[in-house]
Amino acid sequence: MEKMEQGWRSVVKVRQQHVSQLRTFFHLEQISVMTNLAIVDEVERIIYDVDQGFSFCFNITSRAWHFARLIGEIVPVKSDWAMILPRTERYLFSVEIVPICCGDLIFLPPNVSASLGPNIGPIVICTRVAKTFTLLDPFTLTHCFLNADQYWKAPFTHSFNRTQLVEYVVLDIVLLQHNQDEEQEVVEEKKEKKDAAAAAAAKKYLLADAVVARVKDTGNNDTTFQIRTHLGRILKPGDHALGYDLSGGADTNTNNNLPAAILISKISYAEENGRVVAVKDKWESDYQLFFNDLQQDPQLLFKITAPYRNPNNHYTYDGPFVDPPIRPFVPLEDLLDG
Repeated sequence: MEKMEQGWRSVVKVRQQHVSQLRTFFHLEQISVMTNLAIVDEVERIIYDVDQGFSFCFNITSRAWHFARLIGEIVPVKSDWAMILPRTERYLFSVEIVPICCGDLIFLPPNVSASLGPNIGPIVICTRVAKTFTLLDPFTLTHCFLNADQYWKAPFTHSFNRTQLVEYVVLDIVLLQHNQDEEQEVVEEKKEKKDAAAAAAAKKYLLADAVVARVKDTGNNDTTFQIRTHLGRILKPGDHALGYDLSGGADTNTNNNLPAAILISKISYAEENGRVVAVKDKWESDYQLFFNDLQQDPQLLFKITAPYRNPNNHYTYDGPFVDPPIRPFVPLEDLLDG
């Protein structure tokens, strides 16, 4: 058990190992403030350490316990608690978040891939993180959903994360004809509520064969790659996309030759002051504001104004809602929106 922060009755230590960005903490902040402000508002102090994660200090132990439980309702975690010294009534709650983020590319270990069933893995993309996290096979469009208990029985980490994304230009793209019939069958089969996300994904993604080139190669060489992508419904020739460059060769975890690239998302462009610039996703813009607040002062996080850094954003939450007290709209015009 880690050292207790001095001067507080209870501390909730939250960390996410093997993850270089703070996207999950940003998601956690948005949902917890919007749904359980009464609990979050009891945080007396927030301490951030790049290696140890966040420490949330409380003067009321019951609030610390509820906060630790709240985290587990928003993201997949494993947690523990202990009294620091007998009869001191000072408690340390340790919460570890599953080290998987949306957009991660994962080479599943053989035993994990086999346990998920047919038509999925070993190469998957994390497409959603909530109380469970969603894995998508980009070559079959098969989804699976893992909760914290399932993950910690056979843990794994990402193979590539969003800091390693490379920009590509789509030169050509051809939809696979048999996608249409398969898509309709999947939608009709996914009737149960727990499979609603999979049915929605069947409408969002479509397999296609594409020819792409790395933008950084433009003017240097004419190297192109023929790949298969799940973004057939989204991309068209001339579009730019972010993806992972796997053109280096084979991977020992999958025992397969890797595809040259796996695309993750489309990049949108717009004209601004006579220049063509990339349009930042609203979620990305708000995440940057969260990160700016953290660098300025961790005490700015998990506050009443947090959801209003970018009021157009909406966040996904699978757990129970607690009606927060009525609070005013507080725009932050002085912060750059993107």
